[in-house]
Amino acid sequence: MVSKEQKIFIGFVTLAMLVLFIRHELIQSKLVSLEIKLHTLHAASINSKQSAEKRYPPPKVVPKVYELQQDGFYRLPDVQDNEAELQYKSEMNIFFVVSTIFQAGLAKLTPRQSCAIESAARANPSWKVFVLFVAARGFSFFNSSDIVSLLPLENVYLRSANMSAIAYGTPLEELVAAGTLNNASYVVENTSDLLRLLAVYKYGGTYLDTDVVVMKSFNELPLNYMVSSGDGYVANGFINLQATGVGHEIAELFLRDAAHTFNGDRWAANGPSLVTRVLQKFCNITEPWFMTREKCGGQFVVLPPEQFFQVYYPQHGWFFEEEHTEEVMERMKGRILTHVWNRMTSDIKIRKDSKVAYIELAKQYCPNVLKFCDTAF
Repeated sequence: MVSKEQKIFIGFVTLAMLVLFIRHELIQSKLVSLEIKLHTLHAASINSKQSAEKRYPPPKVVPKVYELQQDGFYRLPDVQDNEAELQYKSEMNIFFVVSTIFQAGLAKLTPRQSCAIESAARANPSWKVFVLFVAARGFSFFNSSDIVSLLPLENVYLRSANMSAIAYGTPLEELVAAGTLNNASYVVENTSDLLRLLAVYKYGGTYLDTDVVVMKSFNELPLNYMVSSGDGYVANGFINLQATGVGHEIAELFLRDAAHTFNGDRWAANGPSLVTRVLQKFCNITEPWFMTREKCGGQFVVLPPEQFFQVYYPQHGWFFEEEHTEEVMERMKGRILTHVWNRMTSDIKIRKDSKVAYIELAKQYCPNVLKFCDTAF
């Protein structure tokens, strides 16, 4: 005969199993709905009549190898373990670095970061776009819709990056192994500054900051270039170096300089200051404006600032002001890329239905992200 205590225990177990079953069904339902939404979004983007999307057809929706873990999160594959994905020793790789430290190691992106990534992927469909997360090992469908919006793009690869593994065998091996980066005052910024140099040194390709909008293919630019920021420095937010020849030589000079002069207590010491100093020696010229291909060995050039900085500081707010929309969009015509000054504009909130230039650019060059984000962009 079953005792009263046994009946209570059986009832408790039955109830617990029922709750778990309902929770499982809800999660599965959400995942199915999300998959349907992704495919619907993809179909809608194909039918879009926007001219930019006609020029750069959206990539096909394909399954990605993001392994579902027991905790319900999807694992980010390590870039070092999947080097075969990279277009090795080629200029056809695009790298973004996200060195932010995330709670529980779960990757997140802002709509503007995701816009930079989507626009680069759409404008360069034959290139591979690698988003390298330094302090994240996974992501969730439910904590970042701005990551989900990138999943339909077949040439976007979300990958974790182990600094020690990537630095192994390079001039930065000892610096990274000693934990020097971890003791820096600006850990996030300095990690990003060094990882971008390591990526182009090891694999070749183009590094981009996450506060850009890419409007045309990089195939229109010459190989091996950086860009003057217009203030006496070479910007380190845009780097194109081949993993062979002069490109590799310059990347190695950057790494060797960083290994000997690393300063973790200054914000830009290992960024624009470092690359400018190295290029002044390489080209034997002080002013970046005059670092032409002829002056820099015939195979490298520092492009003029208007190539990527069509809206200069202190006009950076024009991207977010309706009265300047027409002028900003006029400046974008025929350009390959524009920089939107995230460090000074990240606190400016705009609605996704506003008439400002940034939203007009997003409509054309990162429509997935714009559709997935809530009311604010």
